[in-house]
Amino acid sequence: MNMHLSVSPRVVMVVGSSIFISILVLFYSSRHLALDNLLSKYTPQEEPCSNCKTPLPSDNSVASKMRPPKSTWDPQQKYLAYLPFEGISNQFFAFQNAALLAKRLNRTLVVPPITSNRHDRLGTNQPWSHYMDLEHMASHSGIKMVEWHTIKPIDRAARQIIETGNRTNFPPAWRAMAEPFPCQVVRNFGHEHFVNPEEDSIGADFAYQYMLDLKPIPIPGFKLDSNVNYAGDIIDSNQHSNSTVVCLTFTFTAQFERGKNRWDIAFSEAGHYARFLPRFASYVEDLISYRFGLLDGVHPHPPLDLGSSILDVGEQSETFLERKPESRDYIAIHLRRGDIEVKCLNSTKHDCIVPTSVYKQHVDAILAQLPEGTERPNVVLVSDTKNEEEKQLIDSYGWYRLDHNVDQNLLDASQVLGPFSAAIIDSAVLTGRGAKWVIGSRRSTMSWLAAMRISSWFNQTIIYPKETLEPKTHQRRSQSSDDDDDDDEDAVVTWDRSERFFFDRLVL
Repeated sequence: MNMHLSVSPRVVMVVGSSIFISILVLFYSSRHLALDNLLSKYTPQEEPCSNCKTPLPSDNSVASKMRPPKSTWDPQQKYLAYLPFEGISNQFFAFQNAALLAKRLNRTLVVPPITSNRHDRLGTNQPWSHYMDLEHMASHSGIKMVEWHTIKPIDRAARQIIETGNRTNFPPAWRAMAEPFPCQVVRNFGHEHFVNPEEDSIGADFAYQYMLDLKPIPIPGFKLDSNVNYAGDIIDSNQHSNSTVVCLTFTFTAQFERGKNRWDIAFSEAGHYARFLPRFASYVEDLISYRFGLLDGVHPHPPLDLGSSILDVGEQSETFLERKPESRDYIAIHLRRGDIEVKCLNSTKHDCIVPTSVYKQHVDAILAQLPEGTERPNVVLVSDTKNEEEKQLIDSYGWYRLDHNVDQNLLDASQVLGPFSAAIIDSAVLTGRGAKWVIGSRRSTMSWLAAMRISSWFNQTIIYPKETLEPKTHQRRSQSSDDDDDDDEDAVVTWDRSERFFFDRLVL
């Protein structure tokens, strides 16, 4: 059966009109697009400005439109914050003391970053966890800790504001965005340090970089200008505090037992557990091995990722150094120069700034004591000396002098690892697995810290050269010696009774 489909004229007209309109719209759209493209060729375009900078907030009204960085505190926790002090070694001592105070107060420690000081003038900071294994420290010491950059991240906009001033010249925008931060004054440190432009306050520099407007307040029960330094007083005054955050201005010399060394107790309970990250320690070993041709031509590259804690289970973390062959033994020397003379107390200059030749005598004495047939150890020296003649003398000995301004490997390390890599590498050299002999500088906290580490970690003893007006035969005491009957002050001063007596004289 045939069926015929009939379409009414009206439907045909509607469909035809729709098709016509669509074609017309398409035509005009194409025409305008072509016209726009044509006009764009003749319309002046804005040239990119290579010298233009993002406008920075210059007054309170502009800053108020930005979202200022704020500290985020867990209301379920109580925190102890503190301010860093002086050079990196001193900052570590302040860190370990604050850690033990936090433990005694049952608070979470807020760790400030390594902060630029008068020795480097870098004007920046870097977290301790970039080099040190804080997870290992927290786990073994039982001290809860967080770092400031996790409490208060500083974004790019805020960083730009910070870079327009400094702690003695606050930009208006900084003042508008900074959060008030009360901090208890310890040992009268902070009463004037935060307002006097002449003072060299690393704590104030840190606070400026983290947009913290420090407000010095007294320790509860004391006056603002009280010389409070005993840890017991600080703990008793804050034991029952309901404040979410307790801040202390100065923990560097916090003394946990009267008449005792100001750092021993905190080191044994806290600082002892702060180890270098395994990948970082391994990289420092490779730098030394490469210098003496022990890597078979393999060039050491600073790791882009230093890895995680040694607590993590994995072939490249927990057992990373254990699986790596022992590094070759070497003699490590710390030759402190710079401003060390101001720390000589009542000592003669010759006893404080010992000539390089005396260090050479100790190296020769070590080599002479080696059993016949023993492989000769290399000598690795870290120093801040700027004396070109002294540098040439050191190089003439055939020692490896780490020069962070010339050595390309060390320059690469600074580029990859960050601004404080030089100082931390030097510290790791003095406490490396291969450093079987360590010769330090008697008045340097960097040497003191190295002495505490090698004594605690490896049961070794540091050697402190000392030159007198009538020098006698220089003797090196055995690393395992317990002889307390040697009162010869002209002999090598080691990390034993003589050095602890020196510490006791510095108890504050």
